[in-house]
Amino acid sequence: MNEEDRVFVGQVARYAAALSSMFIGYGLIQPLLSLYTSEFVGTSYLLVGALISTIGLVKASMGPVSGFLSDRYGRKRMSSLGAVSMAASLLVVSLARSSVHLGAAFVLFGLGQAFFFLALMTAIVEAAGAGRRAMALGLYEAVNGFSLLVGTYLSGPLTDALGMRPVFGLATVFMFLSSTICVFLLRETMANNVDAKLLDLGGLKGIVSKEYLVAMTGGFLFMYTHNVFMAVIPLYTTLTVGIPAGFLPTLFVVMSGSTALASFVSGSVSDRVGRKPPMAAGLLVTAVSYAMLLLYKTRAMLVVSTLALGLGGGFFHPVASAIVADVSSEETRGKAFGFYRLVRDLGTFAGPAVSGVVGSLLGVESLFLLNICLNLIAALLAWFVIDETLSRA
Repeated sequence: MNEEDRVFVGQVARYAAALSSMFIGYGLIQPLLSLYTSEFVGTSYLLVGALISTIGLVKASMGPVSGFLSDRYGRKRMSSLGAVSMAASLLVVSLARSSVHLGAAFVLFGLGQAFFFLALMTAIVEAAGAGRRAMALGLYEAVNGFSLLVGTYLSGPLTDALGMRPVFGLATVFMFLSSTICVFLLRETMANNVDAKLLDLGGLKGIVSKEYLVAMTGGFLFMYTHNVFMAVIPLYTTLTVGIPAGFLPTLFVVMSGSTALASFVSGSVSDRVGRKPPMAAGLLVTAVSYAMLLLYKTRAMLVVSTLALGLGGGFFHPVASAIVADVSSEETRGKAFGFYRLVRDLGTFAGPAVSGVVGSLLGVESLFLLNICLNLIAALLAWFVIDETLSRA
């Protein structure tokens, strides 16, 4: 290992520590969020969903703004501010006494997510350099996935032992730890850019290309297809396939684990063979996973299709992010990732919405067929339409 490799490993380790602390904290509260919210607004799915959705809405809408701010004030400042915002919001959640307190905390949490994740994603790309971008983004996604698994696994026993409020308090500690790492251990990766103007779209004109648009499509489909799965599979598994609800945690562990594993591998592959092959292959495997759901209704094939969905999404998602890094410059990278994440995060809402409309009007089989077609079209675009971007880096 040469000096350059040692520097890269040290930087990645610091980013991984900040990300892991954040996602363990989020994993602790993820299974509890809707149940805890229902204590304030009742058991209405509409009210609980509306309140929780403010997190995602704020996160998505603030994506471009956080990109501009990151290009203006730097990656370290914005990631630190985002981590502190999320930690403070969870502190408010753990002490909340009304739905107003909860709503305000959720808005702050969404704002913190927008600042933290975009700045850290941009920073790790810049720290990695042109030859290791996809590898770094794959590690980014893998650390997120494995840490989320750890937090989710610990959530149940800790809730049984302590109750929900103390678990939110413990999650707050993990997020404050992440903010401490951002403040004291991370280094600024952006060159001095004090002249960058907020809300200046001029630099984006040079990167709005077919490659950038296909990368956006890939990011959107990753969030969309995974959220379709989360919205539909619990009911599909129990009502259509006839498998007990107790089997559901196994499917979600398979999904999270396979996504994290594929993300870990895909970056290194992409940095060797280019962006197009793994992008197209991952989208194709995702299409095949929904084809298996459509054609086979057995427990074994449900596990296999879930595994394929995780592997496919985990394989193409970091590559889509790497394409955004390839086609952008240091001056525009924050903004480029901001708009990319805006489109990507819209898939979080489109997945459940399309599932509800198509599933209720045409049936769940039509929904699976739609997802097959969308991913096949995106795979064709990735292979036949876009140019290879790795050589531009």
